[in-house]
Amino acid sequence: MPRIPSGMRKTARGTYESRFTIDGKRYSVYGKSVRECREKEQARRREITEGRYRAGKAPSLDEYFRQWDTSRIGTMRDSTIRTERYIYRLVAGVRLSDGKTLGELRLGELERRHICEAQLTLRKSYSASSVNRGISVLRAVLESALEERRIDWNPAKGVRMLKSDKKPPRETIHRALSLEETEGFFRAAERLGSWYLNLYSFLLNTGCRFGEAGALRASDIADEMIRIERTLTRTVDGHLVIGSDTKTGHSARLIPARREALAAVQGQQRQNVREFGRPDGTQQTVFCAKRGGLLGARCVKKDIDRICLAAGIERFSSHAFRDTFATRAVESGMQPKTLQEILGHADIGITMNLYAHVMEDTKRIQMTAVEVMRGTDSGKAEQISTQGLTKE
Repeated sequence: MPRIPSGMRKTARGTYESRFTIDGKRYSVYGKSVRECREKEQARRREITEGRYRAGKAPSLDEYFRQWDTSRIGTMRDSTIRTERYIYRLVAGVRLSDGKTLGELRLGELERRHICEAQLTLRKSYSASSVNRGISVLRAVLESALEERRIDWNPAKGVRMLKSDKKPPRETIHRALSLEETEGFFRAAERLGSWYLNLYSFLLNTGCRFGEAGALRASDIADEMIRIERTLTRTVDGHLVIGSDTKTGHSARLIPARREALAAVQGQQRQNVREFGRPDGTQQTVFCAKRGGLLGARCVKKDIDRICLAAGIERFSSHAFRDTFATRAVESGMQPKTLQEILGHADIGITMNLYAHVMEDTKRIQMTAVEVMRGTDSGKAEQISTQGLTKE
């Protein structure tokens, strides 16, 4: 790998930056290669020396965001770019007390007080977690501007995140369902004739993510193993498509197929034949929408909500099936490393952090069943249960 010349560096986006000082003022130029960067630096030096260089007017936050956003296309997932565009518009569109929106302010004008004002305004209509996501995106945009020396400091860096007064999702819509809730949900789903009944059973018995199940093809199941190698995603324009890979590199995996999971696949294929005359939907996926297209999260959420209402249980999201699977697996004694691989977590720490509370409960229950040996005064061994231990 060629050595980068002194005074030049490679940025996080893969471009090169050359920094130099003339008469106490710092300048920066950027290029796609070391050679291009050097040529731009020489040209800029000539402009400054000959008095032809005039620093351009600082762009507005909106104008800079468009540049930042364009530079990330091809380097980030389309779904990520699309989500962050929406979040940014939410924050930048806040109208401040001086009459301008946050996005209309120029980079040099933007102060911490402006961001704090936007934060408080948003909190009146949105949850703390949504506002915090907005501030995080804004912070990343301004960090890039700081890296390019468009600003001298990042005014979003000192803005404190809002404290959420709501329960975390894993205790509400992403919670693990109790046995009673699970049974009640499936009874109600069957009674209501839910199109997605087989999908719910598959998610519950594999721990798959919703998008992974939605991208599953019949060819992905063989020898009682389920191959996860792609997921549903959205393009920058919001179109739902089957991605070319999984959510992360570690999400690609093989899952041993439980009898119930295979039955769910076969049940869905029979349902597809009755509805479409073929075992898969119009997109050649096992689990499809009611009209044969790709699974949309919105229609599934709506179906889950109506089933929960009929069953008399608190509503939850499709991700709750994954958490329920993991919880039941831990309670059954599955090793954390095995669970990590089945769930497709990149690091076992993720698995431990998510299900540590379940593991602690399981350890307590299993500890009471452990039998130990201790010596007695008579030299005989006495078998005791830890349930009988008392403090001395």
